[in-house]
Amino acid sequence: MLTALNLPVVLETSSGDLIEELFIPALQEAVTYDRGVGYFSSGWLRIAARGMLALASRGGHARWITSPILSKTDWEALQQGEAATHDPILRQALARNLADLGRDLEKQTLSALAWMVADNLLEFRLALPIGKLDGDFHDKFGIFTDPEGNRISFSGSYNESIQGTRNYESLKIFSSWNPAFAPLVAYEAERFERLWQNADPNVRVMTLPEAAHAHILQLRTDTRPYPVPSSPQLTTVEAGTPWTRVDRPLRDYQEAAIQAWFDHGCQGFLEMATGTGKTITALAASVRLFEREHRLAVIVAAPYQHLVDQWRDESAGFGYHPILAYASRKSWLNNLNQQIIEFNHAARPFMSVITTHTTFISAAFQQSLARLKGPVLLIADEAHHLGATRSQHQLPPHIPFRLALSATPDRWFDDAGSAVLRAYFGETVFSLPLEQAIGISLTPYYYHPHLIELTVDELQQYQELSEKIAKISNVDADEIQDALKMLLIKRANLLNNAENKFAYLAKLMDQEPDLQYTLFYCTPEQIDRVVELLGVGKSLRIHTFTAQEDMKERRQLLDQFGSGLLQGLVAMRCLDEGVDVPATRTAYILASSSNPREFIQRRGRILRKAAGKEFAVIHDLIATPPLTARLSLDERTFRTEQSIVRRELSRFAEFARVARNKHRALEVIWPLAEYYQLLDI
Repeated sequence: MLTALNLPVVLETSSGDLIEELFIPALQEAVTYDRGVGYFSSGWLRIAARGMLALASRGGHARWITSPILSKTDWEALQQGEAATHDPILRQALARNLADLGRDLEKQTLSALAWMVADNLLEFRLALPIGKLDGDFHDKFGIFTDPEGNRISFSGSYNESIQGTRNYESLKIFSSWNPAFAPLVAYEAERFERLWQNADPNVRVMTLPEAAHAHILQLRTDTRPYPVPSSPQLTTVEAGTPWTRVDRPLRDYQEAAIQAWFDHGCQGFLEMATGTGKTITALAASVRLFEREHRLAVIVAAPYQHLVDQWRDESAGFGYHPILAYASRKSWLNNLNQQIIEFNHAARPFMSVITTHTTFISAAFQQSLARLKGPVLLIADEAHHLGATRSQHQLPPHIPFRLALSATPDRWFDDAGSAVLRAYFGETVFSLPLEQAIGISLTPYYYHPHLIELTVDELQQYQELSEKIAKISNVDADEIQDALKMLLIKRANLLNNAENKFAYLAKLMDQEPDLQYTLFYCTPEQIDRVVELLGVGKSLRIHTFTAQEDMKERRQLLDQFGSGLLQGLVAMRCLDEGVDVPATRTAYILASSSNPREFIQRRGRILRKAAGKEFAVIHDLIATPPLTARLSLDERTFRTEQSIVRRELSRFAEFARVARNKHRALEVIWPLAEYYQLLDI
């Protein structure tokens, strides 16, 4: 692992030593190597052969952004490798095994360069400053990432070239596991991704085919032989095609899920526990489908904008260049319609669009989608959302390939909506429950339920609400059912916001002298008091994570949380779906939910794997009336309360069922189960 490398903060030496001290050792531990460099020559590969061979042997992947100043022979080798990604005959001619790669790296560098590009071990894009900048792309930085997600970033004067080995050079080196450097490493990784996606307003970044079309290649002359482009738009679009990733091999269960989907006619649900890699599985499946069909349009619909951004980032590793369809139509509608025309007329073999559920069901998007012909795949992320009444009628019948993703496909108390989704997408073709995922893609965990008694006033309110609920619970009239729903919500809020939870949380905090990587789930009514208790009362470095923070601030908060600069996040429901917080070690749940989707998503956020994370801990603060107060309940009220408690205990039992301390956790809630005659839970 990268953490084992004993690297200084600054390397200040001759460049040949830099290769021995940084690049070869880091490449031998990394699975990805992202590099922004002003100048490149294939001779560098020969010098760094041992490191590049180790990277390739693990199925690693290098991405380099460099200037369009290349030698003619290097450019021809790159072009040959790029062409081989689409030409199977040429690809076969370039094929080598890994032993041959080691030989070629040392002796036949141009052949190795073409082979690595063809096999997607090494990917190049060319960068050209635009706007007010009329020089060259002259940046020099890089990021190594190991299999556990640890990163080393570096910046300095060194170029990947033979000439660079003859110079006096220096590099500054930063590691992600050092809390002081973690934000800087995260920023450099984000900056590289922004450049790679051609999202920097000062630089135009092109694939090799785009560069050839734009005639911007400079074959080692002193002056630029082309005018500086005034716009990053090409006159015609080079339509790329997706590829199978070699830097992130699929797990066995992901391969099984893809095969099951193909076996069912490329329709169906993947019912996989949160954190098991549904996104990667779906993207890999789309590549397999493209390889079978030879052309494909992919529509990805996700519930929230931040999930659209996550899909964009993940899909980039599969060669996607998606249209992002949300917010203003002006930013995506014309491009979408143009690509649909090109796809329908076979001028574009592959297209992709990633959109929110809201935009997906809009009239403008549906009208464009209706014109799309041929092999089309719809991937529905968190597909249960699309079962809502306003969404279920917008599922396009003409799309032949359908893939639905959800840890909890069936909608809560909505059998009709669930049936619509099953009828459209198909049944579950592959299931990976939590107990199978723990130890593979999720961490084990300990579950500690804490029973919190209501105050005297809260107990009185609870009993009054319970009696009202009992009186009307068996009446079917619509107006009565609405009143019943309001009473149930009111009672649930009373339990969620119980006063004694704050004192109990303070007590638990006193038992955590070195609190880090901790989430606190609250209701809107609790959040201010929890922030005051933790931030002021306990002097902890915490911050809210709510709908009030914009996307940029959320990303900063998650980076600070992951690096340890923030000890905790105080969150509401916005952490339930799609926000990755793998660094989380401990969670305190003050706001409970009996909705399976919510608590399963919440648990999944906590159990994601991270470097150095052996297990997670969940503390569940559960407000209950004292058992002695229930002895006076009449039979009708008791039976009504029993049905409510059954749902609550089902949640507790689900959390405890696969916890490391299962039996101790069940002991805590045993008195409740025994009193309500629910020992079968």
